[in-house]
Amino acid sequence: MATLKLILDLFGATIIVPVVVFFLSLFLKVKLKDAFQGSLFMGIGLAAFNLVLSGLMGSLAPVVVEMAKNTGINLPTIDLGWPAAAMIVYANQIGLFYLVFGLAFDLFLFAIKWTDTFHPTDIWNYYQFVFWAAIVQLVTGSFFLGVLAAMFMNLVLLLIADWLAPSLQEYYGYDGVTDTTYASVNGAPFAVLIKWILMKLHLDQIQLNPETLKQKFGFWGEPVSMGLVIGFVVTFIAKINQLGSPEAWSIILKTAIITGAIMALYPAVSGLFVKGLIPISQTLNMRIRKGEIKRKKFNISMDSAVFFGEESTLTSGLLLIPIILAISIFQPGNNTMPLADLPAMPFMVIGIVAVMRGNIFSTVIAASVWYFFGNLANSDITPIFTEAAKLAGVEIPTAGAMVTGWSIGVSPLNWLVYKAFSAPVNIRIFTILAAFAVYLIVYFLFKKNQRAWQIAAGATPEFLDQKEAA
Repeated sequence: MATLKLILDLFGATIIVPVVVFFLSLFLKVKLKDAFQGSLFMGIGLAAFNLVLSGLMGSLAPVVVEMAKNTGINLPTIDLGWPAAAMIVYANQIGLFYLVFGLAFDLFLFAIKWTDTFHPTDIWNYYQFVFWAAIVQLVTGSFFLGVLAAMFMNLVLLLIADWLAPSLQEYYGYDGVTDTTYASVNGAPFAVLIKWILMKLHLDQIQLNPETLKQKFGFWGEPVSMGLVIGFVVTFIAKINQLGSPEAWSIILKTAIITGAIMALYPAVSGLFVKGLIPISQTLNMRIRKGEIKRKKFNISMDSAVFFGEESTLTSGLLLIPIILAISIFQPGNNTMPLADLPAMPFMVIGIVAVMRGNIFSTVIAASVWYFFGNLANSDITPIFTEAAKLAGVEIPTAGAMVTGWSIGVSPLNWLVYKAFSAPVNIRIFTILAAFAVYLIVYFLFKKNQRAWQIAAGATPEFLDQKEAA
């Protein structure tokens, strides 16, 4: 277990993903040359993505911190970012155990066709739900309950991945993939509800997507221009008290140029991912048509990097940065200023964007409400997060302060699971059974009405017909 963790840490996603994709391609009988080329493009795509992302995060992170400082409000919990949650997981027995056990569990679920998602290609993102299992173990003192909680959240994640797969494939343009990063997709079921409410209120008629913006605003509706404007506005807000300083204007203009550049560069990165996936997609479709593969559906789990830079995703995420910051400041019951993880908002709306089919207006509404509830969930666990962080050796910046990893903590879905598995002893068996009962009901309803559920999650009937025909 420790060896597997060492390998993951040492080589990282840019090496592990191509290797896994290469061997998966050979298993699926992709030609050796095509398997190698596809894997190489996947690795180059991830490396290019990391370069682009570091530029964006490097420019936005200090802007977010300055925005928070301008409010003059100091909330008691420090956001250390997602690495703090990862440290807790892998400093814990359950984290190392689930790397191996979870891999076997995922392969088993795929083999028996409980899920159509091949999850092992995204193994390094296990920590996003295993963190919640780790705090279940800490609260209850039970390793068994921690593992059971991890298995349960794994099942929920795969159900969401199956549900979202067609809409992700259709909207983002990647055939045969899905997303299993909890932070990216856990808000999607809630987005389906918000989408229905907006339809009932006729607010779904407000269409703000890249196509309509281009038609309405011409040059200023282009992705590069939107990135430029959003970067300018966000940094302008952060520097509002320093507008008389040339240094402030240099940062405002540089950040605007960088966000515009990200919008311009990402399509090229996206093209590398497409080239990486084509050999598997073509081979799978050919073998299914020939009857060599009996299963009708096969979704490869991919890291959220594949979806991150799409126009509506990046635009919605950037727009949400000041909105979520304002919500966090004024929200009753919230104790965290989301500083370290807030620049990652484009990652955190991927599932919502797919459900809303790129409608920036609907995405921002759904995400704002979802992360309002997410703030309450995160605030509830900050004491136990802080305790777990201390045990894992995470450095606490200020003595006596509480800490969190905001992007991991703002998951009402996982919070409910955590509460069920760590309930008081006298009712715990009932809350756990209730959780499994709800999951099984939802799972079998989904299997029975899969087409309707996937249309509700953003897929079009035409796309599903096309997939079925293929």
